[in-house]
Amino acid sequence: MRLAAFGVILLLVGNAHAESTAPAPAVDTTRRDVGTGLSVGGLVVGSVGAGMFFLTRPRGDDSCGCASRAWVFPTVLMSVGGAMALTGVPLWITGQMKLDRATTQAELHLGPLGGSVRLLF
Repeated sequence: MRLAAFGVILLLVGNAHAESTAPAPAVDTTRRDVGTGLSVGGLVVGSVGAGMFFLTRPRGDDSCGCASRAWVFPTVLMSVGGAMALTGVPLWITGQMKLDRATTQAELHLGPLGGSVRLLF
């Protein structure tokens, strides 16, 4: 019984070294991190702008808000925050894709009667 267990252990250890696994393609962490930062930062800036907008709303007889210019800065903050978030989401999504940089190959074959070019991608 001990000999059979020893044989199974040797078989497993021997096969573990025999199999070579190809390294996984790298993930573009820079895009992912920049996309996350832009998205979160855009949501924060847009939320601050929305909070300022609702806190500085005119009260009383000025129903259109035309007399007060307090709406300009919060609107700019909401616009900048929205642009940051809309830019960050595609960067975050494309940063999750695995990159395989060795996908294209070119081969040149020359013979006595001609030649050929082969492109693999």
